[in-house]
Amino acid sequence: MSTDSTNTNRIQVGTITPRIPLDEVVARGRCYMGISLDNPVFRGGMLTALVRWAVGHFGHCQVVVGDTLRRHNEQILHGSQGSIAIEAARAVGDAFLRDHRDLFASLDHGRLCVIRWDECLSWPEYRTDRKSIDALYAGEPDFRSAVQRDAFAFVKRMKKRSPKLAVSDEQAIELSSQYLLEEIAVFSALSMRSWSVELYPGPELEVLVKVASGAFANIPQGLRQRVNVELKCISET
Repeated sequence: MSTDSTNTNRIQVGTITPRIPLDEVVARGRCYMGISLDNPVFRGGMLTALVRWAVGHFGHCQVVVGDTLRRHNEQILHGSQGSIAIEAARAVGDAFLRDHRDLFASLDHGRLCVIRWDECLSWPEYRTDRKSIDALYAGEPDFRSAVQRDAFAFVKRMKKRSPKLAVSDEQAIELSSQYLLEEIAVFSALSMRSWSVELYPGPELEVLVKVASGAFANIPQGLRQRVNVELKCISET
């Protein structure tokens, strides 16, 4: 395990998927960190510790703000759809960037860049890999089941925070599955654009652990070459 600290928050490296040495991962030189805006870890001192660990270990780090991705959550939690859900999700992204403007401004912009979700969806790599992933979801029962198990776990966590959902459990799992398919396709596109190392303060998705183990055929190249590094942010206050 590798550790580092910033102020009162300590970063510990957990599981690397697939299992390769950390120094080999760092040697790739580039990483990205997807920001899940509903995850309280991506706030204040913990976010500062995570981002500083990233830029301290990699030559280039890309922060990907998953704002419009959470339009699916807006529908699950509030029943919002279409442009209303998109604008509500985008507003959460606006607030995140406003709240952490000083943090991002304080870091070396030659080493750190911040992008928003809509940019990722505009990439040709995303469109290509999304088609492949959708085809796999439709035609490979084991892949579909793995995605749905992750979606079920996602909805279960959501219900702990907000017991009253605006949709049925079945609809929530379907919407969460679409969330995950979109997210996975963006991960693949990032990898194809030379951002193959993901840093995230939590365990890897079950479906992506299975992808890394070679459980599925016809997986996009981007997913086959990506690496996930689990980071643990430990508060010592």
